[in-house]
Amino acid sequence: FFFTERNKILKEIARQEALKNDIISHYGKYVNALGEINLYKRENNEYVKKGILGKNQIIELKEIEITHEDIYLPVLTFKDYYVYYKDIKSIENDINNNQRYKKYIPFNENIITNDITFFNDMDGNLVYSFDTSFSLPIIVKDTNKYGVEFNNQLLYIDKKEVKEIIKSQNTTKKNTGSIAVLNYHFFFDNTQEKERKECNQTICLSIQRFKEHLNYIKNNNIFTPTLNEFEMYLDKKIQLPRSVVITIDDGWRTEEARRILDEYELNGTVFLITSWFKEINFLNTFKYVEFHSHGDNLHNKGVCSQGQGGGLQCLDRKKLLDDLALSRSKLNGSKYFCYPFYEYNSYSISVLKEAGFTMAFAGGEYRAYIGIDKYQIPRYVIYSSTSAADIASYIGI
Repeated sequence: FFFTERNKILKEIARQEALKNDIISHYGKYVNALGEINLYKRENNEYVKKGILGKNQIIELKEIEITHEDIYLPVLTFKDYYVYYKDIKSIENDINNNQRYKKYIPFNENIITNDITFFNDMDGNLVYSFDTSFSLPIIVKDTNKYGVEFNNQLLYIDKKEVKEIIKSQNTTKKNTGSIAVLNYHFFFDNTQEKERKECNQTICLSIQRFKEHLNYIKNNNIFTPTLNEFEMYLDKKIQLPRSVVITIDDGWRTEEARRILDEYELNGTVFLITSWFKEINFLNTFKYVEFHSHGDNLHNKGVCSQGQGGGLQCLDRKKLLDDLALSRSKLNGSKYFCYPFYEYNSYSISVLKEAGFTMAFAGGEYRAYIGIDKYQIPRYVIYSSTSAADIASYIGI
């Protein structure tokens, strides 16, 4: 009898130690969900399902000394919630969230969610659900969803999951009334005589002066929207502080400017004439620079009778659509366009719409405003003589 009981005790100790080690193998400061998993709360000494954590979502666990009894681990990210240890996997790094939305100005409205709240990412994938209602400030008003901040992330709630919208004083900041779009072209190093001679057009700007412009923008805390953010602003989906959009046309002599934008951590767009490049292998090499379409081979003078003769005004529709499709394919499906020579007409706009573009940029020398035709976005052309004071006047300071 003695030996039987002793063996039982030893087996139980071994079982508990094995379970403890198994829990430890799953436990960590940060863990992600192995599939769509349950979130639990402890009620009357039982763990009751009270929510869902989406597949591969990352949460932080409380720091505890693991025992064999800790099969439900306490979550630090959400107070009073637990996860089952086999549902998670330890990872080394924290969540790396895009925090750009913190620059947006929230609307003075809150959504009140239904009694079960589903938080999704921008693609509609479930991130969290909780068996409770929330009141949350609206940051994004999208077509079928609202963007809100939750757990230090921009997440989305489907409009059909919203019980009501209420007025709320979330901010005293005002949405900017208009945004200047700057139009650069070519760049050169003023200290290099060869570069000065090669880049002698009035739209050639020295790198030194470009830095003066960017210093002004940076030092005055002026937001530089991506083109997607700019479009959302024009569509009244987001509100922005004082802002400026930086664009660069063609792609020739822009390498140093792209590098500098990344260095300054300011967003900019290069509209590429894609036929000028045998390989476009730099699209994803910059954090703050995006690339969009200036056509594939439409930057040719004298093709049409109007103006400088940009072909987008008169060429056969199929030929134009083929060119634009080729350009888009080279640019990962770009939906933003820049008119060659700033020339366009109603025919041009109809072709761009059919080709899948949602916004197009020209000249115009005035600021873009909410309600403007998105296929006629004006831009301030930057010349070699353009100063930081000129930039300030364009922005409206």
